[in-house]
Order: sequence, then C-alpha cells, then structure tokens
Amino acid sequence: MHHHNYLTAALLIMMSGACFPAAENSAQSARPAGTQEEDIYARPVQQNNWSRPTEDLLWNFHNMYQPCVVEIKDATHPYRMWFFGWTTEDGNPDIPGCDAIYHARSRNLENWEVWQGDNSWDADMRPATWAPVLTASERFYDAWHNGDPSVTYMEGRYYMAYSATSKPYFKKNHKHLDGQLLCIMGAISDDGMQWVKTAEPLLIESVEAQNAETNNHDVCDFHRPSLMRHEDKWKLWFDYWNHPHGVCMGYAENTGDFDAPGGFKPQHDLKKQPLIKNWPNPEINLVGGRYYAFADPVGYPPKATHSAAARMWSARALCEAVSDDGLHWRIIGYIPPDADADACHVPQTLLTFRDGERRLYLFYATQRGGAPEYDYRYNRIRAMWRPVL
Repeated sequence: MHHHNYLTAALLIMMSGACFPAAENSAQSARPAGTQEEDIYARPVQQNNWSRPTEDLLWNFHNMYQPCVVEIKDATHPYRMWFFGWTTEDGNPDIPGCDAIYHARSRNLENWEVWQGDNSWDADMRPATWAPVLTASERFYDAWHNGDPSVTYMEGRYYMAYSATSKPYFKKNHKHLDGQLLCIMGAISDDGMQWVKTAEPLLIESVEAQNAETNNHDVCDFHRPSLMRHEDKWKLWFDYWNHPHGVCMGYAENTGDFDAPGGFKPQHDLKKQPLIKNWPNPEINLVGGRYYAFADPVGYPPKATHSAAARMWSARALCEAVSDDGLHWRIIGYIPPDADADACHVPQTLLTFRDGERRLYLFYATQRGGAPEYDYRYNRIRAMWRPVL
C-alpha cells in the first residue's frame, strides 16, 4: 500500500485502473441499451484471433499504464505514446499531486524512447530519468490525479482528454470515494510535451452530486475518457458511477471548440440508459464504419488462488464490444490474459498500416500479481494486433 496513510485502499484501486469490483459484484443484472438481455458478469471468452508477440514495449517502471498511441506524419518517429502512473515509487513524491502523464515516441511500434525533458529521450528504460508532460495543478478538482490520457491529433495540434481528481478527503464527510471529486479535464499541445489545460473540466458531476451524502442517487465520478474527432464533432466516451449498476460507459459530444466551457454534452440519459454496464476503462476506435470498444470489466474466470485480492484482480480482463453507431453495443467477449501475466488491463488502440496490411493494435499493461500477497501494480506495457479490412 501507499506510504501515506491518507491514501485509502479505495483510492489505490481507482488509480490502478480498477473500478471497485467488490461493489460491481453486487450490482443487478442489466441490459446494455438496445441489445439483448445479458448477465453482465458472464460474458463469453474470445477465441485467440490476435497476434500476441508479448514483447515489452516499456518496462522497468514502478507502476505505469494507459498507453495511448497516436500516429502522425513524421519521417523519424511517426508513433507517439502518452501513458501515466508512478516511475520509481508509489505516488511520485517528487512532483505535484500523485499520478502524472509521460510521453514516448517510436519509429516502428516496437522500440520506444521516453521523454526526459531538455530535448532528450531515454531508450534504455531508466524511469528515474523520465520527465512528466502533465502534472497536477492547484485547481481543487485537478490537484491530485492526472492520468488516463486519450489523445487525438488534428491539423498539427494534439488534444487530450484525461482523468483528474481532487485530493483525498476533499470533503471529509462525503461518502463517495472518501470525499474525492473525479472529473474529465482537457489539454492542448503543439508538440505533445508542452500542454495547456482547459479552463474548465470537459465533464464534471453536477453540484447536487458533488454535495450528496452518498453516491446512490446521482451519476458521478466521470473518469477514464476516450476521445475521437469524427463527423466534424468531438466524441467522448467515458466511464462513470451509476448506482446500483456500478461502473458504466457514457457518451458525450461537442460540436464547437474543444476547450469551450460546457461544450461536451451527454447524448443519452446517463442514469436510465447507460451504454454498457460493467465497462471500466473504455477505449473506442472506428474501423471500417463500425465502432469497436475495449474495456477491462470484472467477470472473467479468476485464477484459482487462496488470495482474495488475486481473485478480484484476475477476474478483470480485456473485453471487446462492437457497435454501428457508438451508442448501441453488442459484447463480443473477453480476451484471455498473457500466459506470463496474472492480469492484463487498461486497453488502448491504434489503427495503422504495417507490413502491407491494415491492423488494429491493442495496447495494454500487465499486472505484477503474485502470491501470497498480490501486487496490483503494472510492470510492463505491451501490444497485440489483428488485421482488419
């Protein structure tokens, strides 16, 4: 656990990409909007249709994940990655807040080097030299956690949606997340390293939800965004807390400027019509006119072990869904974890051409795991891929 006693177990779970599996397990069976009835904890397991090199792209770090990769027109380093977490010890004690976002680049999607600041890059996996590109600010809702980056590149500029939180116990008597406020922030950059944050959050729960004594009545805890620019609008999928269903996926659009206050507006009833229930860490890509979503929900057959933590974490796995409109989804099923990992979580995708074919890459992080004490921290970033039409 974290060295600081005010960082609770619930916060650790949130920052590790999890969404309170214990609470989700008590949720009612539910139906994603517009699809057949299903048990949201009994989804099928896919046959292996992915090429899985299991070669590490980034490693040696203390706990890092959410590898968002963007392709740009650059002859030397066309692939750019943003990821976040802790470089060398829990909580990044030498920088503002707790979690921070970092940046890497690659010539070929296999070999990566990480930004160290001062126009230098580390190709030798020395996390102590890595410099963050986005850290917490003094705004109360952005003062602790900066993570879950989702980046879109358009007309020479980078646009990022990311998760932000207040410090723990911001409201001492508030019962959801120990008084911590979660929201989705934005940032804009010309080079991927220097970012200007938006004046206001892209999405934040209502004042009523912020002041509620529990999280049982209002939707809250907007987090983990997936940003897309399509059809002359900004599209944003995200997860949020929706009692009694647990962590659900929602969707918002912005037809104006990315950083316009209040520009992102939900396109469905978040309380009554969540897009998918039990769908934390959503990632969406558009392939051949169809939307593909990935997440890491609970429901995968857990590893048989005496450790309750191991059962909880290994019961979460990468999972896939498909949609024709981005709103009505059909679950395809779980992707089994790597053979040498207790669990694989926090999916991100890239659609690109490699070796004469169009491929969908799925980036993810592997959990340390182990026994008898299960280590929830992530120690490797990897990718699998499959050809697409």
